Amino acid sequence: MVAPSLQLDQLSETCSHCSLRYLCLPYGLSQDDILELERLVSTGVPIRASEELFVQGDTLEDIYAIRDGSMKTVVVDEDGLEQILGFYYPGDLLGLDGFADQTHHCTAVALKPTHVCRIPVGRLDRLVDKLPSLRHQLMRLMSQALSDEEKLLLTLGRKNSMGRICSLLLTLSRRREMRGLASSPVSLSMKRLDLANFLSMRLETVSRVLTRLQRDGVICVRQNDVDILDIEALRARSSQGAWVADQ
Repeated sequence: MVAPSLQLDQLSETCSHCSLRYLCLPYGLSQDDILELERLVSTGVPIRASEELFVQGDTLEDIYAIRDGSMKTVVVDEDGLEQILGFYYPGDLLGLDGFADQTHHCTAVALKPTHVCRIPVGRLDRLVDKLPSLRHQLMRLMSQALSDEEKLLLTLGRKNSMGRICSLLLTLSRRREMRGLASSPVSLSMKRLDLANFLSMRLETVSRVLTRLQRDGVICVRQNDVDILDIEALRARSSQGAWVADQ
């Protein structure tokens, strides 16, 4: 029999960059329980760039964890206008929006070739009934994800363009650190038009702010990646970004 500490080390190495580590590593889970949980998850499901993972109005059947790549969620109103709700990277969970009424209220789209881990909701429900520690970890993870999204949206609504972009970069940096990755670079794999939509800014304003931050030595933009060169300056500009009319 493999020693429990060795099991945890092996699993930790496998899941260290994935939010599922909070599901796979609850203390007190037996070896049989760990194997049962692993059998539940379909890993490495490929999603092509611009392909939809699920669509607004679909019935909730699975939740997903991004293994690599990136995705966005969007909602379309009655007038056909699209609003981007968020961007998601390795370790993030998708599909939580459908838990309230078993229906997805947004559409998830791959920003580039992406692999996801798929967890069938029905089988997960049965498993958490057997494993109370798994239920606790899952609820904590869901609550944290929803809380982070709400905090970011509230913060963005109170700041000018400089403050919004700085806050987004800091949030993406912090999310990398929480998953055991270096805080920089952060990925901006979305189109600049998508970034402008999410931040409720004009496209030219997004470009102007990023150029200003790079010119001042705060960041360095490299295609789809942003190196944070001076995180204290980035924090200062974020906190000083109380809303004023954009210049």
